[in-house]
Amino acid sequence: MPLADVPPQPPAIEAPLFDLAQMPRDDAMNLRAVKPRCPEGRVGEIVVCAQNPEKERVRPLDAFAVREGLPRAEMGLSENSTLGIEVEQATVGNGQVSNRAMVRYKLKF
Repeated sequence: MPLADVPPQPPAIEAPLFDLAQMPRDDAMNLRAVKPRCPEGRVGEIVVCAQNPEKERVRPLDAFAVREGLPRAEMGLSENSTLGIEVEQATVGNGQVSNRAMVRYKLKF
């Protein structure tokens, strides 16, 4: 590779050093990302807490989402043209079914 084609070296970035041992050890700082569901026990208590029943629960779709379905995959390219993707199903000879995805370009004139 000729010398002119060699990319320049990126500048070195100095970051401040981080040492976890220098962090304050008081209990006022809570670094947990998620608040625990169960209350903390007092001295001499044992707290038994069940798993979150809502964690993997599947809720029914609201009526609007079921009625309307997915939004159209279409975008405007200009004032008078759009580009969209649609899926369709058609019967071909011998009763065979053709499942296809169509990309449609529409131009108003």
